[in-house]
Amino acid sequence: MPLTQPKEAAIPATTQYNSAPVVDLEYDYEELPETSPLTMHLIAGAAAGIMEHSVMYPFDIVKTRMQVVGSPSSMVYSGITHAFKVITTTEGVRSLWRGVMSVVLGAGPAHAVYFATYEHTKKAFTTAAGGNANALAAGKPQY
Repeated sequence: MPLTQPKEAAIPATTQYNSAPVVDLEYDYEELPETSPLTMHLIAGAAAGIMEHSVMYPFDIVKTRMQVVGSPSSMVYSGITHAFKVITTTEGVRSLWRGVMSVVLGAGPAHAVYFATYEHTKKAFTTAAGGNANALAAGKPQY
C-alpha cells in the first residue's frame, strides 16, 4: 500500500508502443502522510537510527582500530580490507559487532527524538509559510 497517492505522468507519444498510452506512476516516499501521528515519526526515526548504526558499526570498529596510536606492530593494518580480513580471521566475524547493543540502545531514542522534532518543525514552518515548503526552503516565506 503506497504512503501517498500516485501521481500520473504521461510519457510523450514518441515513447509509446503499440499505440497504447503508457502511464508512469510516481510515488512520493520522502515523507509519511500528513495525518500520521507523532508516535509514527518516533518509531520511524528509531528504526532508521537502529538500522543505520547496526549496518555501519563494523566500519566504525575498523576506523577506530586503524586510528589507535601506539598499537603493537602486529596490529598495524595496511588498509581497510586488510583490517577487515585480520579482524575476522583472528577474532571471528562476530567481533565486528561486539558492543553494538550499547550503541543501538542510545541510537534508537536519539534518532526517534531527532526525526520527530524535525518533522514537527518542518510542518510548523511550512504552515507558517502558507503551505509552500519550496518558498520556505528558498528563504522567501510568504506570510
